Amino acid sequence: MDSAASYVRKQAVVTGLVNVVVNPLLAWAGKRGTSFVPLWSADGIVVDIALTAIILSVLVAGFSAAGVRRALRGGLDATTADAPQAGRWLSRLPSGTWSLGLSLGAAAAAVSVLAIWVLHLLGVSGLSTGWFLVLKAVYGGVLGYLVARWVMVRQLSANRTAQLPRSNNAGR
Repeated sequence: MDSAASYVRKQAVVTGLVNVVVNPLLAWAGKRGTSFVPLWSADGIVVDIALTAIILSVLVAGFSAAGVRRALRGGLDATTADAPQAGRWLSRLPSGTWSLGLSLGAAAAAVSVLAIWVLHLLGVSGLSTGWFLVLKAVYGGVLGYLVARWVMVRQLSANRTAQLPRSNNAGR
């Protein structure tokens, strides 16, 4: 079995790559026939990216957490020294899968809206459909990777913490 660090790295990369393909395909299905996607409109980039952030994060959190549970049942050891540990900010986020995914998605949506606002201030009014699909591929891949990694690290850290009292009490 892989080490916990290797497991997290591989699963996060796979999740990112899946989202590099899936996100632009979904965007293409919704935008085909258009040549320009405006930043600000009901069907514009800001709405699409914000919804993508929330939906992708919740779905990736669900799949990633389920994968971690399966891997732990299959013998993945989250207590080794090389196992990734949640930092202070990640430890403070909710431990529940759906609430963690929603928290990460809401944060990603907020950051994305700010980034789009900066583009607007720089004079960008929208993107061609082709460039929008490139944006969706890059955004989906990076966000998928990050959310998967953070959720898996959070789940492994929670599992490690839950195991500590039992192992400490075993010697008494």
